[in-house]
Amino acid sequence: MIGAGCAAALTVLALGGCGGTSQESWIGDKYKKAGTDTYRSPKAPQTVATEINKKFRAIDRVDSLATRGAAGGIFLRYPKLVVGVLPNGPGSQITLSTPRRGYDRYYSHVSGYWARPGSNGWTSGGAANFRGGGPGSGK
Repeated sequence: MIGAGCAAALTVLALGGCGGTSQESWIGDKYKKAGTDTYRSPKAPQTVATEINKKFRAIDRVDSLATRGAAGGIFLRYPKLVVGVLPNGPGSQITLSTPRRGYDRYYSHVSGYWARPGSNGWTSGGAANFRGGGPGSGK
């Protein structure tokens, strides 16, 4: 009886103890790899961005498709990741970037909406997250 209870507890820990799936691995499993940190989908950018945001609620979302058309995109901001969903023919190209790289890469789309990320990305509330500091920091 005790052995069965321990086995059940270990199974629960083994299945649920990993903290869930990361955005990167979920996107990698769901969409076709097209290059380093780049994926493709036959679905429209709005559909893909909604699928990703439904699975992983973004801190913020910027949609420049209405103003820029095929030169626009949908950009999802997470504490440690920027996901760009861009038109690619009838489908989408999905890019994954670190916060700084994503902000710099898509600056013309997101700069009026997002603050530049700190050295450790953004907090869950969207503020720049800095790690460390100068002399006396953390004392």
